[in-house]
Amino acid sequence: MLLTDAAEAAAASTGAPQLRFVFEERVDLGPSEPAGEGPHGTGNRIALLGGTVSGPALSGAVVPGGADWQLIRKDGCTEIVADYFIRTHDEALIHVRNLGLACAADGQRIAYARANPVFTAPLGNHEWLNKSVFTSTIEPVVLGGQLRQVIVRFYEVL
Repeated sequence: MLLTDAAEAAAASTGAPQLRFVFEERVDLGPSEPAGEGPHGTGNRIALLGGTVSGPALSGAVVPGGADWQLIRKDGCTEIVADYFIRTHDEALIHVRNLGLACAADGQRIAYARANPVFTAPLGNHEWLNKSVFTSTIEPVVLGGQLRQVIVRFYEVL
């Protein structure tokens, strides 16, 4: 009984993590480039053509030339590894590696899309990105039956 009380007290004192919205990206996408069937699913690459970064903690642009490397699994989920750079309003260049999972509810519509970004920012105004854990949501934008853009919202875990 005493151990249970101590565990409950510890859980109450630490509290659940909170999220703080820091910025949003609107990323323009190139066409899907299938990479063939592998032992764990079908590989795919989507070029990141550029985009915008805006929010209360960061603004700038997504630098063209990054890519979203995907593994399309047989269970309806896609493993995501997005690797690219952001150039901020004050010309800092920040590397982003966003690892995530997107799952379809009915074979078509994405019902769940979340990722865990890791930033490598230069020392100075943006080094806070190196010192926190983040999570992100991914919202696909489909136009004319084709995935054309994603809206990625980034949250700092407090």
